[in-house]
Amino acid sequence: MDFVMKQALGGATKDMGKMLGGEEEKDPDAQKKEEERQEALRQQEEERKAKHARMEAEREKVRQQIRDK
Repeated sequence: MDFVMKQALGGATKDMGKMLGGEEEKDPDAQKKEEERQEALRQQEEERKAKHARMEAEREKVRQQIRDK
């Protein structure tokens, strides 16, 4: 019967303990991973802002060329 229950629940058996109020597993590198993730998000945001600044500068150049005509 145990086998049938494990098959029915799939990989959810690990999470069942958490749902029932059990202790959740602590990842020793969780804080380091979170800091890396935050840094990656900051870097992506900076790249996005730089890209948009370049695009706006190019648009302004085109606008100025139109005004000069």
